[in-house]
Amino acid sequence: MNRRSLTEPQPQSLRERFRETTVQAVLAAAEEVFADAGLHAAHMGEIATRAGVSVGTLYNHFADREALLAGLMEARFAEMLADMDAALRASAGRPFRERLRMLLIAKLGYWDRHRKFVQIVLQGETGRYQQTFPHAWGKMKTKMREIHARAEKVMVQGIKEKAVRPELADLASFFLIGMMRSLVIRDVVLGIGEGLSMEVDRLLAAFLGGVGA
Repeated sequence: MNRRSLTEPQPQSLRERFRETTVQAVLAAAEEVFADAGLHAAHMGEIATRAGVSVGTLYNHFADREALLAGLMEARFAEMLADMDAALRASAGRPFRERLRMLLIAKLGYWDRHRKFVQIVLQGETGRYQQTFPHAWGKMKTKMREIHARAEKVMVQGIKEKAVRPELADLASFFLIGMMRSLVIRDVVLGIGEGLSMEVDRLLAAFLGGVGA
């Protein structure tokens, strides 16, 4: 047996590529329908129609509406975290302020590209949806903790560089995420502003002006 065949990734079969394409189309359609109609009013039939697949095909991939919502949560948050991780790798060895700025660009840039998903996340924060879609809500909580862990990693560097006030060290990452959420509400919900990515430097200045040393 060729030893390289044990380590090299095998090419996808036609069936696997078709399945991946179908799932991506379904998730994109679900993102639109869940955002526009609301989590409770969204129907699997409409999602199937927008995705260009039959209802039966949709149920072959997702057992019910909550499974589809959970799948969407998993996929979109995984993409966002991958963008954040790429920013952290690209900024390794740089000063705290530069690393924080690149992290903000990654996260706010992702929200800008998936504004419909932002609407879904904001809906999912209310108690009503937490009770109706517990699995999807659990996915969101897990991913939010991972986002916080990445912000906290940068804050640790800021404390070491004496760029963050030590008495606020345990709150700094929460403040940062809260400020980003406020921008999201302003831009996505209220329709004010020219895009989240345009506010990176003002957000950075406001944050460091509050918790910075």
